[in-house]
Amino acid sequence: MIFLTLLNYWYVWDLGILWTIQGSFWTPLGFLGGNTIFDSFWRVVTSLGDDIILFMLVGVIYWLGYKREGIFLALILVFSAFINYSLKYLIGRPRPTFYEARKLYFPEGPSMPSGHAQTTTATAFTIAWLAKRGVPLVSKRGIILFLLAAIISVLVSISRIYLGAHWPTDVILGLLIGLLVFGAYVLIAERAWNFLNAKLPESPWIRILIVIAIFLIVAVALPFNWEVGWYIYLLTAGYITGTLPFTLLTIYPFEWGMGWYLTGAVAGFLSGAILEQKYIQFTVPSSWKYAVLRLIIGALIALPGYYLIDKIPWGPLQFPVYAILGLWVTLITPAIFKKLEPKP
Repeated sequence: MIFLTLLNYWYVWDLGILWTIQGSFWTPLGFLGGNTIFDSFWRVVTSLGDDIILFMLVGVIYWLGYKREGIFLALILVFSAFINYSLKYLIGRPRPTFYEARKLYFPEGPSMPSGHAQTTTATAFTIAWLAKRGVPLVSKRGIILFLLAAIISVLVSISRIYLGAHWPTDVILGLLIGLLVFGAYVLIAERAWNFLNAKLPESPWIRILIVIAIFLIVAVALPFNWEVGWYIYLLTAGYITGTLPFTLLTIYPFEWGMGWYLTGAVAGFLSGAILEQKYIQFTVPSSWKYAVLRLIIGALIALPGYYLIDKIPWGPLQFPVYAILGLWVTLITPAIFKKLEPKP
């Protein structure tokens, strides 16, 4: 009885905050809802947490010669994504429906925790930490950087509620986990980096084999059964409630396919970085003109490539194809940069 009371209170609180922020089927004029300008604004804000933005952000940092920072950020993103994926399917909370929210955004899969809130928070605070290096945390530069990180994290989190993609408690949990991921990075990243560099064989090819083996194991071992269980749960609930036809029209099985595409991209990214460090060793661009040229060259292939291979059906084929995209970021483009730029 106590558990049911708490669960009901949680739901009512979530619903009240949701309706207050964006309105719903029942209350179309919420505090911020029912305005096309607001709708467009929050769609733009929520895009800051999209995969393509984060992917290009890692690429930009790496292409500008901040290779170690780019590698750290890529690992933070994949680590955060694995945590989020696992928790979503372990918790198995359905997203707000048309009867509970004014739906302007239609993601698939379970709702808690919010991936956008979690990943944006981990990314924003990690970048702030990397950018403040050389100055104390409590300094004008440090305070401004972390204040910007907090503002971006909160805005993206609010956008998920406004668009009807998540419950308020989904984004609160996402924010907290994002901060925990950032904290873990601050505490162990440098130590882990130095430890692995000291313990791993010096041969780049052996390191690459280790990377590929690890991420192939992760891809196969990722909880595919959790997705199966989630969709069985949805279909069963639809049958019991008499909404099965609607359920069949609104779910797309295994929409993430994350075990293959994300591990493939990271395996390619890290493998390319290992080879780049051994054979290319490009540095920070010599001028802003070459910096812009790098970004243009990198984006000309990376952006179309990302959208093209994103259409590949879920499955093992995604691993090698996304690995090639990762190689483009950390190996192929640096080789082009080295050829185009004048030698010092």
